[in-house]
Amino acid sequence: MTGPVVGLPPGAVFDGFKVIKPLGDGGFAFVYLVERNGKLYALKLARHRETSGDDKRTHARTLRELEILLLLRGHPNIVQPCGYGYLPDKESGNVYLVLDYVDGWTLAEWMERKHPTVNEVLSVFVKIAAALAYMHSRGVLHRDLKPANVLIRKSDGEPIIIDLGSASHTLAEDLTEEGLPPGTDRFRAPEQFKFLREHKEEHRARYAFQVSDEIFAYGVMLYDLLTDPRPTEVRPRESINSAIRTPQAVHKLNPRVPVAVSNWVQSLLARAPGKRPVDTEALRREAAELAADTLLDKDGASKAANSGEARVTWFYPD
Repeated sequence: MTGPVVGLPPGAVFDGFKVIKPLGDGGFAFVYLVERNGKLYALKLARHRETSGDDKRTHARTLRELEILLLLRGHPNIVQPCGYGYLPDKESGNVYLVLDYVDGWTLAEWMERKHPTVNEVLSVFVKIAAALAYMHSRGVLHRDLKPANVLIRKSDGEPIIIDLGSASHTLAEDLTEEGLPPGTDRFRAPEQFKFLREHKEEHRARYAFQVSDEIFAYGVMLYDLLTDPRPTEVRPRESINSAIRTPQAVHKLNPRVPVAVSNWVQSLLARAPGKRPVDTEALRREAAELAADTLLDKDGASKAANSGEARVTWFYPD
């Protein structure tokens, strides 16, 4: 195999890995399921510079992702790095990362397939908050938190945060050349769009992503899961990024969600960053308290789970 690689077909073999199938295709990398010595891995192959649209930064982003993953290695709810290499070689090829393969559903797929109770959703989000707190304590911000980047492992139901290709670290070079960092618009906090409006004539202006932005994205994930009857369905949703108006309360759209949970989700989506939880450790504590409350509440999720009344998959009331 010589020259730049622009994609790998199933059955391709290199460095002892056999490509089983593609898993994903993003702006900066391809992701494949590969096998080596009987073990499955996820292999993230950086796009070659000519095809990425980011000729100077593509490989730098992938290597930074490796550095961040090594910094976070060992946390049970963050994807684990296993190695890296170059294809076909370091001088002319693509860098790749070898990651633990997580056989799981995205958060949205999990909702549709397993129909979790409110308490089960909160229990998962406690662990997501704990993983974020661990990241932030080490100076790492994910910056692209969304349901597609959290997998629920099929074997044990554990949430695993994946795809740190957009992540930043306090000591790393900023690779962003746009006004806003990489991310997905629905999960951006209102202050990011305000920054763009206020600095639209300043081509060198760069938004400084904060912990409060991460908490907002966490809140959007939770809001969407608790209010959408089919989270994977592509259809118009409640507007969530307005600078002045918070979205309709969760319990108004889904009456089976306790008001206390609904109010907490609204606080995560506060228009003013200072009104959100102060950090992700506070976020974790609040999520854990609500999870405990919904488990113990005689009218809450645990009792209704046995009767099938508090499952989150539902249809909008008339």
